[in-house]
Parts: sequence; C-alpha cells; structure tokens
Amino acid sequence: MAVTIPMLATLAFAGIGHPECATIPEDVGPCGYWARVAYYGPFIMLWGTVVLAVPGVAVWLVVVVVRGLFAALRPRRE
Repeated sequence: MAVTIPMLATLAFAGIGHPECATIPEDVGPCGYWARVAYYGPFIMLWGTVVLAVPGVAVWLVVVVVRGLFAALRPRRE
C-alpha cells in the first residue's frame, strides 16, 4: 500500500494538465502525459512512500509493544 498509493497518485496528478501548455509549450514544465509522469513521478513516489510508510511502521511498533506487554503480564501456569 505504501508504494501503490503514491504510484496511483502520480498517474492521477500527471493527468492534470497545465493550461499554459497550449500557449507556451515546455516553458511551464512538461506538457505531455508521460513527460509529466516522468517529471513528477520520482518526487511523488519518494515522499508518498515515506509519508505512508513512517506512520505504518509507527503503528506496527506500537502493536508489537502492546502484544509484548500483554504476553509479559499474562499469568503463567506451572
């Protein structure tokens, strides 16, 4: 999910064209769809993955700590 969402966001964001492209091609950035994917893609993929992965790792660590505490505090049978 941490990679799929930024990838889909890249493809969706590239679909938003610049209105200036019709009058001043290439002065406002890449005007073709795949050129925008190549231009914006690495930035969106990198930061989107970081933004989604860091909270995911934090939640995973909290779950592991809580499970460890429950296992440590559970009464043991002898």
